[in-house]
Amino acid sequence: MMNEKSVEVRRAETLTIAASCCGVTGETVLTDSAIILLYASSLGAGNSGALFSTSVLPLFNGLAVIPMAGLAPGIGVKKLALTATAVSAIGYMIAALAPYLGGANTVILGVTCAALVQAGFIAGWFPLLNSFLQPENRVSFLGKMRFFHQISATAFVLLAGFWAGENPEKWHLQIMVTAAAIIFCGRFFCILAVPDFPVQQNRAGGSWLKNLKRAASDPVLRRFSFYQCLFNLGSYGMIPLALLYMKRIGVPDNITVIISGLSFFGMISGYWLIRYLTGKTALRSIVAGLGLLCIPAAAGFLFLREIPETWGYILLALCLIGTSFSIAAFSVISSAVMMNLSPADNSAMSMAFNNAFYYGSAGLSRLLLSWITGMVWFEQFRGVFCGTGFGLLFFLSGMIMLFAVAISPFIFRNVDQKL
Repeated sequence: MMNEKSVEVRRAETLTIAASCCGVTGETVLTDSAIILLYASSLGAGNSGALFSTSVLPLFNGLAVIPMAGLAPGIGVKKLALTATAVSAIGYMIAALAPYLGGANTVILGVTCAALVQAGFIAGWFPLLNSFLQPENRVSFLGKMRFFHQISATAFVLLAGFWAGENPEKWHLQIMVTAAAIIFCGRFFCILAVPDFPVQQNRAGGSWLKNLKRAASDPVLRRFSFYQCLFNLGSYGMIPLALLYMKRIGVPDNITVIISGLSFFGMISGYWLIRYLTGKTALRSIVAGLGLLCIPAAAGFLFLREIPETWGYILLALCLIGTSFSIAAFSVISSAVMMNLSPADNSAMSMAFNNAFYYGSAGLSRLLLSWITGMVWFEQFRGVFCGTGFGLLFFLSGMIMLFAVAISPFIFRNVDQKL
């Protein structure tokens, strides 16, 4: 019986890794890379619209994940994840067909619809993983899964950058977006083949509001959720803001796409190396170090005023690699702590509570940036120290990360015992 169960667990791990590779490759291109920024801009979107297209996925994941988690006991976490994936794929295909369906507004509409429904995937995905993962294997598996899905996303973005050339045409960008939407559909079929485990059928007693109050009553989970907000507000918007700034000062589009792809190597390293750090170093020290890794990007782009030379591109890429490393490693820590803090009889709602803060703050950081960069004063701002509106935003991001580093020992004094 144990051997049979082990085979089923290994099959579930393989299929969920494949599902993650398909889903994240599509999501990265459609919401989190230079490709979607260039695609939206080529169809007439300005700074605000282009950045908004990168903010809606995490923002709506945060806003809608709790209501979606309320559906999980009734339909099951697997069906919830499948339904959300199918509807999201339709939204992404609409975005891919935007040149024929209204232009930039259709890109934003398609991505927004996909992002709203995608919260259902988040509400079902983590309880689905938790149904076959043992506590001691969570960090290792999550790091490995995200390592492979980031490899897939990085390979796609880099190949797309080299294929598109220095000045990609609108049809080049549309082909890349369409290919990403098709790859995303693979997530549905992989999840469909995941074996069912008894833990998936656990039901929490009472209404979803009662279960939400129960989740919110955990002081350790509340403090950790607050820290996630702070970390994401300071770090999550840096990469799309940096890519938009490089486009604004005249960096060639293909260089921008390649730097975007290279920054993914930071995520790859973060997902892989965090698997070995968590068992040997105090969690509070790891998180403080991750916060400090974001500071070079904030400082580097704060003082960027003109198109850099080759070494400048290399330094900028290294800065973004450090930020990407931090975001990736922190996401693994976040998910593992969340799973460990969630009781078996209320896991879906506890995870949704935590994810609401994680994804909501990630999306909020980008939404705020899209709003600020679209304001009239932003283009006219000239400061002695910050120089430009972009410089001001990078300065503020750096200050938030320094504050996060300073308070991390207090936030994680009890969480260390939970991982």
